[in-house]
Amino acid sequence: MADDVLRMRDLLARSLRAPEPQRSEAESELQQLQRAPITAPFLAALLDMCVAVPGVDGAPRNLAQLAAEDADVRLLGVLWLKHYLKAQWRQRKATNLLSDDERAHVRSVLLFGALHEPQPTVALHLALVVSAIARAEFPNQWAFESLFPPMLQPLRRQEAVPDVGSERRGVDVCYRVVKELAARRLMQHRKQFAMLSVELLPLLLQYWTAVATQLNDFLQTQVDAVMQSSVEKAAAIAVALGSTGAEQLNVLATTTKLISTMLLNAFRDLSALQNGELMRSALVEFYNQLERLVKFRQAFGAVVGDAGGVNAGVEVEEAMLTLDKCMHRVAAIVVGVQNSYPMEFREYLPPYLTLFWNVLNAFASDRSTALPSPRRLQIDALQFFANVLSCRLYKNESLSGPDGTTRVMSKVITAAGDVALTDAMVLEAQAAVQTFFTQAENRFASMLNMVVMHYMTLTAKDLKEWQNDPEAYCTLMESLTAKESVRACAENVFLTLVQNFPDQTIPALTQLTSSASAYLAELGRGQVSNAGDDRRVLDMDAVLLAIGLGCYDLHDCFEFEPWFLSNLVPILVNPDATAGSFQGLPVLRFRIVWLVSCWLAQLSANVRPPLYDALLNSSAFFHPDADVALKLRIVQTLESMMNDWGFEYEAFAPFLPRALECLFAFFPQADESESKMKVLGCLEAIIQACGAHIVTFCHQISAPLPALWTNESDASNLVRGKILQLMAKLLASVKEAQKNPADVRVEAGSVQTLLDMCVQVIRFATDVANPDEVFLMESGLELWNETLDVSTVYTEELHLLFGNVLRLMERDYEHVALVLTLLEHYLRVGKSQFWQSYHASVSGLLQSVIGNVKAEASLQIAQVTEIIVATLPADQVGGILPLVKLMVEACVSFQHKEIKHEPESVLAAYLSVVARLMMIDLDFTLKNLLVNDHTVLLLLVDAMLKLFYTVGSSPLTLLRRKVWALALCSTLMLLQRPLLERTGQVLEICVEVIEDEQEELKQKKSAAAARDEDDKRSGVYRAFRAHQQNQQQQADEKDAPILALDLKEFVCGLLRDLAAKLGSGSFSQLLQTVDSSVLPKFQS
Repeated sequence: MADDVLRMRDLLARSLRAPEPQRSEAESELQQLQRAPITAPFLAALLDMCVAVPGVDGAPRNLAQLAAEDADVRLLGVLWLKHYLKAQWRQRKATNLLSDDERAHVRSVLLFGALHEPQPTVALHLALVVSAIARAEFPNQWAFESLFPPMLQPLRRQEAVPDVGSERRGVDVCYRVVKELAARRLMQHRKQFAMLSVELLPLLLQYWTAVATQLNDFLQTQVDAVMQSSVEKAAAIAVALGSTGAEQLNVLATTTKLISTMLLNAFRDLSALQNGELMRSALVEFYNQLERLVKFRQAFGAVVGDAGGVNAGVEVEEAMLTLDKCMHRVAAIVVGVQNSYPMEFREYLPPYLTLFWNVLNAFASDRSTALPSPRRLQIDALQFFANVLSCRLYKNESLSGPDGTTRVMSKVITAAGDVALTDAMVLEAQAAVQTFFTQAENRFASMLNMVVMHYMTLTAKDLKEWQNDPEAYCTLMESLTAKESVRACAENVFLTLVQNFPDQTIPALTQLTSSASAYLAELGRGQVSNAGDDRRVLDMDAVLLAIGLGCYDLHDCFEFEPWFLSNLVPILVNPDATAGSFQGLPVLRFRIVWLVSCWLAQLSANVRPPLYDALLNSSAFFHPDADVALKLRIVQTLESMMNDWGFEYEAFAPFLPRALECLFAFFPQADESESKMKVLGCLEAIIQACGAHIVTFCHQISAPLPALWTNESDASNLVRGKILQLMAKLLASVKEAQKNPADVRVEAGSVQTLLDMCVQVIRFATDVANPDEVFLMESGLELWNETLDVSTVYTEELHLLFGNVLRLMERDYEHVALVLTLLEHYLRVGKSQFWQSYHASVSGLLQSVIGNVKAEASLQIAQVTEIIVATLPADQVGGILPLVKLMVEACVSFQHKEIKHEPESVLAAYLSVVARLMMIDLDFTLKNLLVNDHTVLLLLVDAMLKLFYTVGSSPLTLLRRKVWALALCSTLMLLQRPLLERTGQVLEICVEVIEDEQEELKQKKSAAAARDEDDKRSGVYRAFRAHQQNQQQQADEKDAPILALDLKEFVCGLLRDLAAKLGSGSFSQLLQTVDSSVLPKFQS
């Protein structure tokens, strides 16, 4: 085994420092060793090399040997051991050759090493190994008695002088193990974890209380020191925090996390312990110690403020971070317990509401920058109030009776399990909340004021980030969540207050708004002396933020438009750049533009043109030196105005050229890909909203696109994908304009230039040899479809471009739906020219796909095949017959009632192809497709007669139903008895189709009557109607004769021909098989 260890040490050393290829060879050998069987001698030698091993006296016996080892090699050895044991440890592994005793010995050595390892990093990974094994073997193979007592022994503090290092190591290892055990979610494991928590928590709470008390006493001693100046006291506290305080804080933080894991995963079981006294004492102790820590934090901030700062080294900064982390951990326990178990927590609501109220007030009123605020504690306090104020179980809806006097026990399902609820519990919780918020003062109003004016204002850090990088600042502000941002959490509390307690809070918000109006009016008139550096601007920003957030709740009680025009517009259009600015940043202009997007629904049509004019003021907002964050905000607000239901093209038309100019001018100034995407998204919204009218500006939009396309950046493919979508949207507007040429003037030259540009980018985006195609393929195919839809001429470039499709489908079927749609367009545009060149490839492609794709793609295959049959001459259809035969086989399988068959909607689509062939040339179909097999023909007829009534109108449109009727009628002329026996069913189908045609004609007349009214609408509604009309496209040329055919007259002629061929006697007998209600429909 010594040789194995020497070899292992050599491999580890070479994998760290040897040059190539020796390094790669060593890494490869180490990976192979990961799969080697676990044997006791090898593992013992490896542990002796890497881990502190216990001696006879219980102390580590190989510390000198470990100190002599290369530290990096030993760390790598422990990492290798961790992965090795994780992969091979479980007993079911065939490579695990350890006996039960050997496994127990290894476990004990690993636990001993984790507790006595001198290197913290090595100790961490050993603790992770122990936790992984414990997850697999606790409590069956690794019992509580052998796992936890070694960790917890130092926590009992039986020595006169506590060993803080051993305590911390024991708590660290215990936390890793408990955290891993808490992650097991089976019911059996959850019960085991509850039993473990019941066993551990009393000792841990006792230890936590002792450490917290010792720490608070120590910190209070430093604060209470007399005969010291503020400077001396601040320095003394800083030194204490960086030494003794830091050790105690670290132990307390880890112990708090450990207790938190137990409480949040086994609260109900722990609540029953000692008749609830243990949990009650724990929550009381949390309150006391957290309150003391908060008071110390506040007192230290005051001392530092009086001293004018403190020379804080790295140790002090880390200690302050640890102190804030400790407070956050304790507060997080309370917040988590209340959120998960609100009814069990109801008796603790009064003290903790008071505590967190004091926390918010203490750190809101302190504007000193001497010490940073405890951000995470502030978030915890705000989140606690948000949870309490929005808790459903604390509301009247949870009462079982109208007056709350019933004693019915009901069960309420929550994420943490069922809650046994009585009205008394609900009323107790309600009383606690109402008493706190209304007894001494109207704290609802006070909280709203505090949240808005202190926690929703921009901080010095925010302003600095805005100045340094406006684009990154905008992106960050949009992505922040309540878990990481004080302001985002405060916004949640504000919305909770306004939505749940409007009667108490909306008057307070109205008062804030009224107070702000006077200052805003002065600012708009230029009557503020220190404009540009007035901190009241930040307060106004917070008030406007509140008004925007509460737009839905204020909609019925706040007349926004007149207030906006009188108070905010003057600031927005003020030529003085300092108006509404702070430290050179356009704070209020930014917020006003954002506010517009919130209150669009209350802005009347006559306000929008001057608003467009103000926002698109290129000299004020879009010159190169203007604030980038404000430009981005204008872009986003403009996009919202485009997407608003109240958008009207006529009002926006005068500003459209300026909007395009500003957006294209801003695009190269933006550095971040998110900013570029916002600009392109706004352009796309403008194109969508303006519809066919945008075609007039086709050249102005398309001309800058090549420069945008070639602009290289880290996210250029994202930008290019957005450009492809933009071009597709523009082509959709061109298509709309082509349908109504009288309404919009379409410049053929600019459209053709756009089409040529589209072909070039499509070739790049859909080339499978292009390494970037994975980002661009889907958008490229969508643009390709739009290009073919708009093209009126089938060019050589489009013809050759189809080769990209074939190469794509040779690789995979990921984009089969888009490809099949593309194929439909090629058949309609290219017709015979396209088919002659690509018929073999297309036929082979469709045959390889059919039966191997989902129903949606199968429907498209049938649609493509139907287009081929309907478009091409009979002499060119032969190449597609093998594919149609596969469809026939699928229909025959259905008729034979085989278990595996295609869905009925797909079979109906397949039958539509066959019916189209039969309608065009029945003799050709019989001879070449069915090989004169009349049995198969009869099966197909029966399938049509069955599916005609069972398949919906989506796959079986009126056109297809008419084709089916004509095909079925054609089979009657074969004069075969089995087919003639179905004459009555065929005629019934014909009657159905005739009635459907009459109904559709009525609907078209009604739609035409309403079209004039629809044409007066614009904006999003116009886009909605355009989409609807897109879904109801006019029939192709190939289908026009079928739709124009008078089916009633055709059937009458068919019956006359049958009568002539069958003779009067046989024909009369045939008519007797027809339902008596059917024939009169043809005689009327």
